[in-house]
Amino acid sequence: MLSYSFNSLIVFSEIVRAGSFSKAADVLAMTQPGVSNHLAQLEAQIGCRLLNRDQGHIVLTKEGKIIFKYAEKIEVLAKELDDSIGTIRKDGEPLLKIGTTPVYSRVMMPAMLGSFQKANPNIRIKLDTGSSGDMANSVISMENDVVVVGEQKVSKKVLALPLLKEDLVLITCNNHPLSGRESVSLKEIEGCPLVIREKGSSTRKIVLSALESMRVRPSQLIYMKSTEFIKQWVSQGKGVSVLIRRAVLEDERKYVKVISLEEKLSLDVSVLLLKSKKSDTSIQKLLNHIEDLKAKSVLQ
Repeated sequence: MLSYSFNSLIVFSEIVRAGSFSKAADVLAMTQPGVSNHLAQLEAQIGCRLLNRDQGHIVLTKEGKIIFKYAEKIEVLAKELDDSIGTIRKDGEPLLKIGTTPVYSRVMMPAMLGSFQKANPNIRIKLDTGSSGDMANSVISMENDVVVVGEQKVSKKVLALPLLKEDLVLITCNNHPLSGRESVSLKEIEGCPLVIREKGSSTRKIVLSALESMRVRPSQLIYMKSTEFIKQWVSQGKGVSVLIRRAVLEDERKYVKVISLEEKLSLDVSVLLLKSKKSDTSIQKLLNHIEDLKAKSVLQ
């Protein structure tokens, strides 16, 4: 029999990743004393201390580092087993978990996944949405098999396949002083309120980097999680924004003006997956389908 609790290993891993007992408790939907009890139980079972608290920070002991390395491997295997069991329970029908941003779930995924399911009716699809950063992390944690996101720094475990390049544009309300222009420089939004996506957004990173390099200071920076709300905010004259051109559909151009940027900012979009999963049959079928769509310029 094993001398340690599997559940306690999972709790220990989450404490290390979260960096605190309270954050781990939130993620695991447990009480903080419950998290502490699991750690105490694991340390008693193993026979050594795994964590030290140093000025409010959690520090792994030498033994803790060893246990954490194996706990992560065990957790990955457990998730793979859970996925396999789920597949078996669905009479062997494979489940493909795909993640992307809210914008792409609206403007790209219907065509991509609709044609894919038509060609592969036996493959079930689960679509997840979130920021590019969150979706990239979901590949590492195996919450999703494949994600379509803007450029991200990824782990060596992750394969990044280029998909397309998106142009970034300025959007304003219809009566904004810049609304009649065909193109503008970011320098011209100096002093304007600028609303951009929240932390984790690839577009946000590009915009903030460009503003910093050009020393442009908007009068106010407003962060919003929803691209749809950003467009509504801009249409009401409360600020301007920089988004990918694809995010502003034809019917929405009645309410906002889309203006090209002279700086030609762009966003590289990629398909991310774990290298270890590249040979998975369902994933290979999806990748091949995406390549076919690219060749036909369906995704442009």
